[in-house]
Amino acid sequence: MVIDLRARDLEIASMIKFFSEQGKILMNNQRIITITSSAWGTLRRDLIETLGLERAKGFLLRYGWNLGISDAKKIKSMKWDSERELLHAGPRLHTINGHVLVEPLLTKYDFKNKKLHFEGSWKNSYEAEEHASLFGGSEEPVCFTLVGYASGYLTEVLGTTVIAKETACEAMGHEKCHWVCKTVEEWKGDLQQELKYYEVTNLSDELDQIYKRLKIERDNLEKTIKIHERLTQEVLYGHNLQVIANTVYKIVNLPILIEDHAFNPTAMAGCSREQAELYSKGLKHWIQVNQAAEKSNSLYKLNRLKKTTFIQVSYEHRRLITPINLGHSNMGYCSFLLQEQQYKDLDVMILEKVASACALYLFNEKTTFETEQRIGRNLLDEILSHGLSAKEITKRAHYIGITLSLPFKLVLVDKYSARKTIKEELEFDNQFILFILKFLKENGLNLLLGQKSGYIAILVPNQLLEEKSLSISGLIERLQNHCREKYTGYQFKWGISSEAESMKEAPSLFEEALAALRIADYQKNNIAHFESLGIVGILFKTGDLHAVRKFCYKILGKLIEYDEKKGTDFLKTLYFYLKNGCNLYRTASVMNLSTSGLRYRTKKISEIMEIDIDDVFAGYHFFLALQAMVLLGDLDIN
Repeated sequence: MVIDLRARDLEIASMIKFFSEQGKILMNNQRIITITSSAWGTLRRDLIETLGLERAKGFLLRYGWNLGISDAKKIKSMKWDSERELLHAGPRLHTINGHVLVEPLLTKYDFKNKKLHFEGSWKNSYEAEEHASLFGGSEEPVCFTLVGYASGYLTEVLGTTVIAKETACEAMGHEKCHWVCKTVEEWKGDLQQELKYYEVTNLSDELDQIYKRLKIERDNLEKTIKIHERLTQEVLYGHNLQVIANTVYKIVNLPILIEDHAFNPTAMAGCSREQAELYSKGLKHWIQVNQAAEKSNSLYKLNRLKKTTFIQVSYEHRRLITPINLGHSNMGYCSFLLQEQQYKDLDVMILEKVASACALYLFNEKTTFETEQRIGRNLLDEILSHGLSAKEITKRAHYIGITLSLPFKLVLVDKYSARKTIKEELEFDNQFILFILKFLKENGLNLLLGQKSGYIAILVPNQLLEEKSLSISGLIERLQNHCREKYTGYQFKWGISSEAESMKEAPSLFEEALAALRIADYQKNNIAHFESLGIVGILFKTGDLHAVRKFCYKILGKLIEYDEKKGTDFLKTLYFYLKNGCNLYRTASVMNLSTSGLRYRTKKISEIMEIDIDDVFAGYHFFLALQAMVLLGDLDIN
């Protein structure tokens, strides 16, 4: 049963005497002073910032220890009914002084054999309050003076060394602080970490330690600055990430791995490409496993990847990792691959400088790329609109490292996706262009690429393909498969123009590629060549679209008027019927119609056209006109 000592609070408080005319406050004939908690908070902040958290903790613990011993000596001079009351007087005095509200929960003691197990809670700790206010909370208990006070008080009262431990703290977000006090013997050796804080260290020793630490930090800073200057030079010389990795490895002799934002290796030193890929694969698996966990510290660790941190992926895979940030975007990660769990502060400083150098390189690359793309898009637009002379085109292409040779073809790319907003489509277009460019460059093809009328356009010189032993069909099929693997939620269509023998022919290539694109849905792999359009393509290439439309209306005018008047789609039905060789069953399957329904339609079309549509000669002219309408965009066959 815990004894309520509140009745004795006045007796304890009566020990405090105020002498306002002398400017003194005495407790048991010893002078005391009062000070605000915010002032203690300022002192605490300065100690931590000057000495570091570990040394400041020792200083505050020893300060609290001395306060506890001093108060215990005063309390022992009073008369107490029991040893329990004497033990509980310390917590009451702690509360009266305004440090914290103490609630003893467990009191077991044996003064004769010097044994103690004293446990309880603190509420409204001034230390937790000030620490949270100054530093925004903590991951560990912070009530150092309160712990020191309890240890000192109980040590003086019991006559043997007692050590208090704080196991929960309001600064950590807990509802209350929780403390446990035992003698050194009863802690059974579990005190190595705590006892070192109580070792007496004078101020000169502290300052000497600070000087040594500052000297180490100065040396580390000088070395880090030299490395940063070296890496900056490498970037300014135009060297890539691999050169940066090689340079760092030669200096620090630690294996280094640079990965993109998806943890794919881009550069490494001190390990092979195969080893780097295994490390990256292991980290990806580690992330997937930890992300799948509903409750674990691993999620916290994943959040820590936003800053420099040590992670152990497996027994043989340890790394110090830091993000490569460019503005608010994560561009990748730099890692030192470690043999042991320990690493130096210098390693952290160097790694972060490496990440800065990588960010600078990626920024330069991004800026260069965006500039080249802007010039390239403008140049392609000028070529297709015939706004520049051949000499000026060649000159501008040279600026961005592109050689335009004749003859060449134009490829147009269109893509389809369900449930995409305009904003999402615009963002996708930028990503998709980068994706295509990366694929082309990886295959040694530096091509002119841009956008026109909502389509992505690629100018492809024949000579460049011949140098790579590629055909235009082979290139586009490979690119099509690559896009399908990357963007599973999209469908892609590709229209390929005929060859242009001079720059003057370039504007017509866009119309040709667009014409091919319109029927690409019904070609194998959604890829269509303008040259495969036959006589319709030739008609279209004349450029007299009015004449082509007049031809279509002459052949199909009756059916066009009927569809417009009745709202039917007999033109579309006739297109698929003729395209499928007048096969009733195959056409019904393609159009998802019943054979009886399709039979009715074909009979009705013959009546409207006043001719048997199964007639080979008539069917040829009908299909020619229908193809022309598709190319003109007057007939939607989707």
